[in-house]
Amino acid sequence: MSRFYPRAKMRRKESNPMIKTMEQLALLGGQPLRNKPFASPVVIDEREKERVLEVLANKEISRFMGSPSADIDEQLVMKSAQARDHNTQYFSFLGGRMIKGFEADFAEKFGVDYAISVNSATSGLSAAVGTCGVNPGDEVITTCLSFNATATSILVFDAVPVFVDVDPDNYCLDPEAIEKKITARTKAILVVHLLGHAADMDAIMAIAKRHGLVVIEDCAQAIGTQYKGRLVGTIGDMGVFSFQETKNITTGEGGMIVTNNPEYARKCRLIRNHGESVPDENTPEEALVNNIGFNFRMTELTAALGIEQLKKLDENNRVRHENACYLAKHLQNWPGLEVPKVVTEDGHICHVFPLIYTEEETGVSREAVLQALRAEGIVVGSGYLRLMPQNPIFARKVAYGNQGFPFSNQDYDAKNFPVASELIDKKFIWFYHVNRPNTTKDMEDVVRAFKKVFSSLDQLKGYQTTGQKKIYKW
Repeated sequence: MSRFYPRAKMRRKESNPMIKTMEQLALLGGQPLRNKPFASPVVIDEREKERVLEVLANKEISRFMGSPSADIDEQLVMKSAQARDHNTQYFSFLGGRMIKGFEADFAEKFGVDYAISVNSATSGLSAAVGTCGVNPGDEVITTCLSFNATATSILVFDAVPVFVDVDPDNYCLDPEAIEKKITARTKAILVVHLLGHAADMDAIMAIAKRHGLVVIEDCAQAIGTQYKGRLVGTIGDMGVFSFQETKNITTGEGGMIVTNNPEYARKCRLIRNHGESVPDENTPEEALVNNIGFNFRMTELTAALGIEQLKKLDENNRVRHENACYLAKHLQNWPGLEVPKVVTEDGHICHVFPLIYTEEETGVSREAVLQALRAEGIVVGSGYLRLMPQNPIFARKVAYGNQGFPFSNQDYDAKNFPVASELIDKKFIWFYHVNRPNTTKDMEDVVRAFKKVFSSLDQLKGYQTTGQKKIYKW
């Protein structure tokens, strides 16, 4: 089955009933189709304000205690639902009332035993990697196509990112590529559910089971997405979510780790909160591994926002899916443009709406199309600037000092990732504002802008050859 909506081998402008007339493009002096900015994904109301004011009135900005108490061993493995009412009036190793309330609500929402809040998803990924028990030089397999934090989180405990190519159906880790990269030093697989697309978790979990590997799910862009009826983040050993401002719910900055494993929860809680302060002279050596004194703690103010934001998740995601389905329906038969089928599947929650563009069918560069759409008031981009292994820290193998540590003999050349390279260099067009409170009325402007641009491709061909304007990536 094709991963894209079916269409004829080549649809010319005259064969597409949606493309009828040519208008002067805003890029070339015409009137922009849309002047109104798309709405921010930050959806807040009086409930968030009231909750934050409650924190300020109680003067409980952070109730984390970084040193151990008599019941520290009990606290470290206490399920989030139980921790909600633990020492609510006092400082605690598990944080204050808002922290424990947010964690308990999140654990209940996702059907897990443990939810551990952190100050960012990057911190959460770092804690999860440390929890795996990695030693310096151990390897963690991950995608080549993600935001830098996915890979740099692996470096925190001196482990080595091993990048693999993506599956062209979902832009997530290719299971076949994973299998080829496993060595005696491989400790974990760090999966990224990119753009809200779920990775092939059945295949990945089967590989992990065969080789005894830990699976961490990076769900920064996929909160609420389901894979075969199961929420992503709850399938692997640990899942990590982001609440950064652009995400489906937001606390400004912040993140959450989820797991059903009490030992993983224990370690994540230690790494989050100056874990080196807890052990004593009787602590076994294995319990000290990666127990470094980080402060990855979320504040009470942040958690207060999170409690109310979590209540908005289902509606936020419903609108995202509705908007994505509208765009998919109306953009599926354009020349040189394909809509990934995954965006309309049940359980999929769109974070960014992706399209696949083929310059060979239109004779117009992707960069010219992007500029034309932006000039019409439509916020689009070409995805990430480059693949993660192309970032200088990896390409030059300079992280801790300048002696190549801890990268060993990894080959980070882009030629090793042909699928992802083509997507980044030539194919991707991303539209960023499927979020609530934007509605299908706003999506109508997106469709109208595509119609205007794609009915005027001849204008863009001329624009490309004038040399008067620079075509750039964004």
